[in-house]
Amino acid sequence: MPTSRVDTALLATAWLLVCAASVTLAAARLAGAPLWLMLTALVVLGAFIQRHAKRKPAPAVCPPRPQQPLNTSLADELAGIGRWSFDPATGRHRWSREFCRIAGLPPMTAPEAKCLQELMPQGLQQMQVTLAAHAQDRETYAVEFEIENPQFGTRLLRARARNIFSPEGICEQVLMVVRDVTEEYSQVALIEEARAAAVREAEEARREANTDALTGLANRRSAMQALDRAIMRARQSGEPLALLVFDIDHFKAVNDTHGHTQGDLVLSEIGRIIQRQKRDGQFAARVGGEEFLMILPGADGRAASAAAERLRLAIDHGTQSSDAPRVTVSVGHAALGPGDTSLTLFARADEALYAAKRGGRNQVRLAA
Repeated sequence: MPTSRVDTALLATAWLLVCAASVTLAAARLAGAPLWLMLTALVVLGAFIQRHAKRKPAPAVCPPRPQQPLNTSLADELAGIGRWSFDPATGRHRWSREFCRIAGLPPMTAPEAKCLQELMPQGLQQMQVTLAAHAQDRETYAVEFEIENPQFGTRLLRARARNIFSPEGICEQVLMVVRDVTEEYSQVALIEEARAAAVREAEEARREANTDALTGLANRRSAMQALDRAIMRARQSGEPLALLVFDIDHFKAVNDTHGHTQGDLVLSEIGRIIQRQKRDGQFAARVGGEEFLMILPGADGRAASAAAERLRLAIDHGTQSSDAPRVTVSVGHAALGPGDTSLTLFARADEALYAAKRGGRNQVRLAA
């Protein structure tokens, strides 16, 4: 039986017994009955009272306690950010305890003029220029400036700033959330430096793969690729193109007489002379042991012949006045024809070179 029903039954029984005892006593019919009935009623009432005494009152329903707001100082510390506000009208600065930690200042240091000047000998002007440039901005914007941290030296800080405007549209305050980004910039700088080093190494490897180490000129593979490109451009533009092929006269005798060290010195000296003779847009290479070529974009037969003669004289006079044994060169040149490829153009210039050798060396010949 539910608790409430038991209580009701006990209470009703007790009251009935009390009433019966009263009626019986009044009638005086049974001398001992009233006492018995009264005792019975008291027992029932006692049980009822004892039952209720053991029951605990139901606890009152309490509303849930409101959650405490997050401690903003702790949040700032965990996030590594400081807060800074600036009043454009008064020039007054305020900053948070966490900003003092970022700046290496004692807690709650006031941003007075002397402190600002010591903390930001250059950065204060940087910040003011940026704030002035964004004085009318309604959206957040970035501010970067340098500080002189007493513990860690120069540090770079970055802030997200927002202007607070009055109803009249006047900027009353600038709020900034600041963090130290020095390490981030250092990592970016290291990455950029590594990337630049990788690019330099790749470029150096490419250059070495396409360069003759002894003369500093391009090698044969690079030369033939350059000749293909030059022919393609000449076909597209309709401009003339000429090719010089030249060879050191009696180079084997130089090696036999003076040794290979002196022979290498001759090749190196000729490489320097060619570099001095080469004009902008022209391309020079060593394509064999003692054989060289030069690509002359925009040069017709007459211009190519003049360039070949200048080169021949420069090598003759240049080696004569150097520490290397004196040598001469024979030069053949050819102009790009309608049906020429890089191979046929090179073959025609090479044939003109051997014609110069057969004709007595140290001279220039035009390809047929």
